[in-house]
Amino acid sequence: MSLDERPPTSADGPEEPTNRPLPLHMVREWLKRPYARRIVVLTFIITAGWIAATFLVIYFMNMSGGPASSIMSEIQLTMYVLAWVCAPLMGLTCAIIAYSFFGGWGKNRGEKQPTQDGPAIRTNGIAVIGWAVWTSVLAAFLVAWGLIELANIQAFSNGSVAANQQPNSQQSITVNVTGQQWIWTFAYPQHNNVVSDVLVVPIDTPLYFNVTSKDVIHNFWVVEMGVKIDVNPGAITNTGFTPNKLGTYNIRCAELCGLHHAYMETQIRVVTQDQFNGWVRENGGVNLS
Repeated sequence: MSLDERPPTSADGPEEPTNRPLPLHMVREWLKRPYARRIVVLTFIITAGWIAATFLVIYFMNMSGGPASSIMSEIQLTMYVLAWVCAPLMGLTCAIIAYSFFGGWGKNRGEKQPTQDGPAIRTNGIAVIGWAVWTSVLAAFLVAWGLIELANIQAFSNGSVAANQQPNSQQSITVNVTGQQWIWTFAYPQHNNVVSDVLVVPIDTPLYFNVTSKDVIHNFWVVEMGVKIDVNPGAITNTGFTPNKLGTYNIRCAELCGLHHAYMETQIRVVTQDQFNGWVRENGGVNLS
């Protein structure tokens, strides 16, 4: 009698016990099979490669100098965490796909049927429950992490409240951002409305942006700061951040806006407070008291 056959039972009595092995024994027997060992090895290789690749991606992202704000630091941490916790599940899935794609199961030639069935996963309690628990815990973790990080990013984004209601004791700087085909313009209403095509800001000072467009929809993307928001004609959207690293970083349009969309970019220069005050005076503005 094979393992999948049950002995006959009487209509009046309970079903007789079967000789089906315990689920843990089935797992051990499955791991003894050559293809199972190969899949396990492939899983470890793919998982390790994926984790190593995350460092490479972050390295290239940081070549321009970022992250330069708490928002971007949180985004980078989230990329690490999500890649790492999903790596084992992705590794196992890709290992099975790769093993199947390259004919790892072998080919059945002729009319003779295989003499050995594959492991019945649906009848293995450990495999079924383990997979369900593993994926459920992973999904719950990702949801919880996403909600916490979203709250953190909103807290770091000074644009969530009005400039004169910032919780930070340090006075924030308001900048009016205008996008048009295919340039950016920055005006500083608190500094005698100084206008520039390069965003110059002091380090460790909360920034509050009023963003609008003169023509079509653009997207205000301050790359190393982790800020990205739509720029709509006839409307004002708000965002903000606090730069925490000196240097020159990138501002780009991330919404297809016409022929020269790819060239709609400029820079944000994060300088010291004294350097910022000097820049304001040189451009005919006045400094905050």
